Amino acid sequence: MTPYLRQADFLPPHDHAALLDWTMANLSRFSPAGLAGNIVDPAVRRALTLRDLGPHHDLLEGHVRAAVPDWIAALRVTPFAISEVELELAAHNDGAHFLFHSDTYTRDQPARGDRMLSAVYYFHQEPQGFSGGCLRLHRIGASPGDAGIDVPPAQNSLVVFPSWAPHEVLRVDCPSGDLVDSRFAVNCWVYRAREIERSGTAAVQP
Repeated sequence: MTPYLRQADFLPPHDHAALLDWTMANLSRFSPAGLAGNIVDPAVRRALTLRDLGPHHDLLEGHVRAAVPDWIAALRVTPFAISEVELELAAHNDGAHFLFHSDTYTRDQPARGDRMLSAVYYFHQEPQGFSGGCLRLHRIGASPGDAGIDVPPAQNSLVVFPSWAPHEVLRVDCPSGDLVDSRFAVNCWVYRAREIERSGTAAVQP
């Protein structure tokens, strides 16, 4: 099966609480989540996202960068130098989901690099106002509908896995329909730099 690592209490309590408070104060800024090419297709991905994490961006990036060496060792990923950490705040309310996919690109991208590790940090209001929303991880070569490993979105926890791993977000049920009761997450993607060939074109490392 796909290797993954789950960490409880990823953020100190005061940082977790501050992120939740900031998110609640910025709910009006969320917009429908897009796919590659900024295409919005709720049949594939239904969620709301916000790319601006305000004062929490640098804090979260710092935590991620500090943890990457341990993640590489635990997941037995080939060591690499970090070129970028991409962050996205996501809210999953009633009926939200994300169908079977992987986080690696299928076409040439700018020189920002290649996604190597994907991580999801979970947080929400108490008491919890939703159910479902597990991250389902699949083995390489799996097809939609195959069995996988379900990781629940536990409060202040983080799960990390190789970006090539097929995965999906299972349906969220939120009876109130109120955005404050959503399953909130920070999606993190850790990049490595691409090797540049003499011709100047980007070459994906093996």
